[in-house]
Amino acid sequence: MDPNPSENRRRPFNATLTGNRYLRILTLCSLYISQGLPQGFVYIALKNHLYGQGFSLTAVGGALSMISLPWTFKFLWGPIIDRFGIPAMGKRRPWLILAQGLTVVVIFSLALMPGIDTNIMALGWAILTMNIFISLQDVSTDSLAVDIVPEKDRGKINGFMFGCSYLGSFIGGAFLGHFLEMEGGSVQLAMMALGVCVFLIMLLPLFLRERPGEKLLPWTKGSSQLKESEKHVGSAIELGRALLRGFNRPVAILAGVLAIFVHIGNTAIANIGSQHFINVVGWDAKVYSQMESAGYWFSFGGAVVGGFAADKLGAKRAVVFSGSLLALIWISFGQLDALWTVKWLVATSMFSQAALLGLMSVSMFTLFMNIVDRKVAATQFTAYMALLNLSIFTGNRLAGWLRELVPSVPSAYLVAGIFQLALMAFVFLTIRVHPGKADGAAA
Repeated sequence: MDPNPSENRRRPFNATLTGNRYLRILTLCSLYISQGLPQGFVYIALKNHLYGQGFSLTAVGGALSMISLPWTFKFLWGPIIDRFGIPAMGKRRPWLILAQGLTVVVIFSLALMPGIDTNIMALGWAILTMNIFISLQDVSTDSLAVDIVPEKDRGKINGFMFGCSYLGSFIGGAFLGHFLEMEGGSVQLAMMALGVCVFLIMLLPLFLRERPGEKLLPWTKGSSQLKESEKHVGSAIELGRALLRGFNRPVAILAGVLAIFVHIGNTAIANIGSQHFINVVGWDAKVYSQMESAGYWFSFGGAVVGGFAADKLGAKRAVVFSGSLLALIWISFGQLDALWTVKWLVATSMFSQAALLGLMSVSMFTLFMNIVDRKVAATQFTAYMALLNLSIFTGNRLAGWLRELVPSVPSAYLVAGIFQLALMAFVFLTIRVHPGKADGAAA
């Protein structure tokens, strides 16, 4: 007998997210693809396009850092989403529709802006505006996953969801990048294609209810189907107090330190490497972008493997293992600069880094999920995600400074590798796990 009568095996035509497992997986993974699209477009296609146009490392790094800024402060969305909503349309779905709708409007508006290709300052602000609403979608998606994914499926779904963000980034870097490099291509044309992709994905939350009996749209029939335990919190003050209690533990604070520093090295190296290989080594920007885009398939695989590795090794061990290997690759690759014109060597290094970043990221997600206070899980988890994006923002900002500080690009790889190893030692020595408990269960 089916232990879960709400699943699609008992109700094969139940077109709701809580009642149909496959629609639930499809929707959550598609939403993560939607979030990955602009990331891949900006971090790969647009970045390399700008370097190919002759913009400096500092100028491009400053513009790219704007994509991370809204994500750094996205924890501010958490209390708002947990506090307010339209319960008759579902707890999270109204926020998803709003976020994606505004994202589409902003992207199409940017596509109509003249001269955005050559004005890197305006481009930075355009990236910032777009990502304000994409970050709102991200928080809404994570909160929806916490609400509707059964506990037994969370590990696997977490790996697939994060893997799909890499898939979206691949599409954003390769497919959307084509609209930059093709004859007659431009940033505006690529933005138009991005807007179409996000709009198509928006149709899923627009036409799928969270629960049977809810309204599809504000003017249609239906009512709130939320249980008492699922309803929005009574006040933002109540939520804030619970969140402060969640962070008032050493393990929670140490996890925050990890989140702040963990992506500085790989983000700085990505910028320094791209600028050096295209402008100094002489790689074609289009070829280099294609290689970086292909790396997202390895990140996808690393993310899926990371979900299982975190279960088998423990999330903390998986983070330390993948992060340490990543550092060793940087150090080793930096010593092989005489061979940086050899395509297979550069590709091997790039793909290995991509796979380890995927594994490390999913392992960190699992570690943070184990650490958060279950009473404010969605909001506290969002805070950790915001700190991760602060790390990316910092890495982009420091890329130019690091390159000026060290005598050569190989030295930058060495410095980044040593920094990463020190951070992994910090994680290994300070984030304590009580015997018999999940990672992060320490006080």
